Amino acid sequence: MRISTSQFQIESVRRMLDQEARLSDIQQKISTGRRILTPSEDPAGAARILDLKQVIDVNEQYQRNADVVEARLQAQDVTLTSFVDVYQRVRELAVQGLNDPLGQENRDAIAAEIRQQLSELMSLSSRKDGSGEYLFSGYQGNTNPVVDAGSGTFTYAGDQGQRKIAIGPNRSIEDSDNGYDLFFNIANTTENAFSAVYNLASDLESNTQTGASLTELDAVMENLSNFRSKTGVRLNSIEVQNGVNEGVVLQSKQLLSDIEDLDLAEAITELNLRRTGLEAAQQSYVRIQGLNLFNFL
Repeated sequence: MRISTSQFQIESVRRMLDQEARLSDIQQKISTGRRILTPSEDPAGAARILDLKQVIDVNEQYQRNADVVEARLQAQDVTLTSFVDVYQRVRELAVQGLNDPLGQENRDAIAAEIRQQLSELMSLSSRKDGSGEYLFSGYQGNTNPVVDAGSGTFTYAGDQGQRKIAIGPNRSIEDSDNGYDLFFNIANTTENAFSAVYNLASDLESNTQTGASLTELDAVMENLSNFRSKTGVRLNSIEVQNGVNEGVVLQSKQLLSDIEDLDLAEAITELNLRRTGLEAAQQSYVRIQGLNLFNFL
């Protein structure tokens, strides 16, 4: 069978273009460091890459969520610790004020300090997180949770919501506690965390203080201590889940690297072979056709 000159040229050009395409492909793989550039090269590998990237993205989002929850819970823990510290000082002052020989002038001085401590408690209750939202307002992040209506009347202005944020596939954590549960819904007392302190100061000023004030203060402190413990448990849970998430991300990235990353030494060897093949095809075409153009390529 005779092959015409035009057929030979077409076939020769096709072979050179094929060699050029393969050379370009391996050059692109080397430049990107990726073994698979298109799904058609390895459909199963490409699908696995998509799955692994999704796993990594989801778990990295869990880690970001955990960072947000952790920051708010740490802020809550610090605030409640300060709250308890102030309350302990108020209790010390209450014990002093219950001392029978104490004169009215001293009781007034104690009452004045107690009112200063009450101002500190109000300030602590209005703490905000890093994004500027109130910690203890529930879902009402832009609402100051505790309102001083005067004359010893304190009300809660937030709601009783608790935001749960996913930090793992089957794990969600409340990012704070609402002020109602912390400061108003207190067992074994008819007072809230603020009116108990206000009334103590008023009783000292009117010399009507009784041992019942200590019971009120202790009830508030016990409630706050319970919530501090719950906060600690949640922070520990976040630490554990973060370890799990980091392990999943690390393992997935390793698997992704195994599938996606190019073997550079092997790729360079193939690159040299492709270059040699292209040069051979070009030289062969030039010799047979008697063309000089390819000498300059």
